[in-house]
Amino acid sequence: MIHGRNAVLEAARAGRVIKVYRADGLGHDPRLDELARLVPVEVVPKDRLDSLAPGVNQGVAAELKPRREWTLDQLLKTNPSLLVALDSILDPQNLGAILRSAEVAGCDGALLPEHRSAPLSPAAVKASSGASELLPIAKVSGLPSAIVDVKRAGVWCVALDPRGEIPAWDFDFTQRVCVVVGGEGTGVHRLVKERCDARVRLPVVGHVASFNASAAAAALLYEVMRQRLPKLDHPDA
Repeated sequence: MIHGRNAVLEAARAGRVIKVYRADGLGHDPRLDELARLVPVEVVPKDRLDSLAPGVNQGVAAELKPRREWTLDQLLKTNPSLLVALDSILDPQNLGAILRSAEVAGCDGALLPEHRSAPLSPAAVKASSGASELLPIAKVSGLPSAIVDVKRAGVWCVALDPRGEIPAWDFDFTQRVCVVVGGEGTGVHRLVKERCDARVRLPVVGHVASFNASAAAAALLYEVMRQRLPKLDHPDA
């Protein structure tokens, strides 16, 4: 069960929703109108919805079809141009926010370790605004070995590291790339960094040493998108 209007709508657009539960008495919202066109909607008392989806559910919850389980091999066979790998992202809000940024930036998939990772819980799905329902996600037993497989498939692996040797805008992100983002405090683990092809940093000018993990991921993925879409602001140039 997931909740939140954006998350439920994106899941419905992706064909993953079986049924939507909507609290009675909600005001008009175009998202709710679209949901009603896409999937069956049952209007229920607010207290029942709150029992189905505790927390800030925005008056909407949904029952989902089982998520497709991707293997790394299956994901690599899609010939991805841009991947994101998450190393020890333990906060579900950060996990969801990074997956949202990855989908917006055009990522072809994400790698999540089976251990040392927040689960794809309803909180993470809601924080992703439904991006987690659109993005192929492969669970891997360990990132160090997964990095080797990704490189063997012809994809450059680049770790985001506050002490990286290269400013992010000096790296060529127009080539096939897997961006590796580390968790709060620990960052990208040593063995993972050692197996990456490069380590890039986001220079800072303030007194705080680094960005929040999801903010750093968003900044780096936007740089990737900027390099890949040089005519974004001037499409007729």
